[in-house]
Amino acid sequence: MNKVTKLKSLKTTESISSRLPFLDRTRGLIMVFMALDHALFFWSSGRINNEGLPLLIKGAVTFNPLGFSSALALIVMFLSSICAPGFFFIAGYVLALSIKKRELKGLSSSGINHHLWRRGMLLIAFQVLIASPAFNLPLFLQTKSLSLLTWGTFFSMSVLSAIGIGFFFLSLGRHISPWKLFGIVGLLYVLSQLFLPGFTSNYPLHHSIEQAWSTMLVLPIPFSPTALVNNNFPVIPWLLPMSLGWLYGHTYAQLRGIAYEARRFAISGFSSLALFFLLRFAGIGDYLHPDGTFQGFFGLSKYPPSPDYFLLYLGLVFLLLFVFYKLPQTSKIGRILEDFGRVPLFFYNTHLWLYAAVPALISNFNGYSLTFGIAVWLIGLLILYPLCRWYSSWRSSAKIQPSKLIRKSRLVRRKACSSNIHFWKGLR
Repeated sequence: MNKVTKLKSLKTTESISSRLPFLDRTRGLIMVFMALDHALFFWSSGRINNEGLPLLIKGAVTFNPLGFSSALALIVMFLSSICAPGFFFIAGYVLALSIKKRELKGLSSSGINHHLWRRGMLLIAFQVLIASPAFNLPLFLQTKSLSLLTWGTFFSMSVLSAIGIGFFFLSLGRHISPWKLFGIVGLLYVLSQLFLPGFTSNYPLHHSIEQAWSTMLVLPIPFSPTALVNNNFPVIPWLLPMSLGWLYGHTYAQLRGIAYEARRFAISGFSSLALFFLLRFAGIGDYLHPDGTFQGFFGLSKYPPSPDYFLLYLGLVFLLLFVFYKLPQTSKIGRILEDFGRVPLFFYNTHLWLYAAVPALISNFNGYSLTFGIAVWLIGLLILYPLCRWYSSWRSSAKIQPSKLIRKSRLVRRKACSSNIHFWKGLR
């Protein structure tokens, strides 16, 4: 490798490794909305939480409608529905940039695969051991018995586990073109949705192992402690936004600059929203059909995620990325969101137990109004913010210290070598 090639490689690596603030800010806002949804899950009644869940009633497959809800509940649903698509898209995008950086540094393919598998296993462990127990805490405290500690309550999969399994998939798919990979995932998504009624109808007839595979891959089901596995984020549908982020991350053109990337997000956002309105007015692309009302028009199926659902909320995520690029770097709101967005995994695991702890201690889950729950959400954010800043500083210092030790040891070795040379020269 000549000097020019080395310089280009170093510049590319530097541009990839440097953080993109608009990514952290968008992710921070998504996490703030996610905290709102989960605070109300533990504290309040009246929250919408089963948008489109497929059900089998008298042998016919139907989808759980939203039902009548207050305007505040609809606003909360709208804000929280952007979280999962945005979380998966940014996860895929950031992962693609990280892998490109590792490849440019000369890391071996097996080393990169080991990194992806370790990260994936870590996310699944966090899901099973930290996140799921928090979600199941109301169930255990209301029954006041550990008899519900079944395989179904232990293996309660959700967002973290789906992203972790996505890491496994991308470790295999990274050896082909990101366009081909996205095409394969898109085809799997379409097939999974076409055959969804068949999966739902056959689910009660399956053995437990077959039920578990169906639930993990395709079919979100109502929670049941008797099931072998519970999962409201099946892998195949949610690989779609993650592989889309992977595609955008791999096609990020450093030479064209961040401004070009922001324009690409803006065009993608407006195009996605235009297609959503076109399909929604035509009455296609979602399991919950519009009924002529505002609530019916924007009441989309999240479990499982429909094409209309992805078009609307990914379109909004694209526009948020563009807006936060335009937001001045000195913006105080931007800096706060950036602090949240830098530590997504810490925020996710901490906020669940923060909002679950007090209702658990007073044995009063879902006992308050939505407005009271919103107040609790804001108080929780005030507590979470200094914790996230502390964790970010601690993590940064933990990364810097080993490099300092390496530099010190090298300096000590150089001094020792120098002194030895002088010593032998003196003997001569």
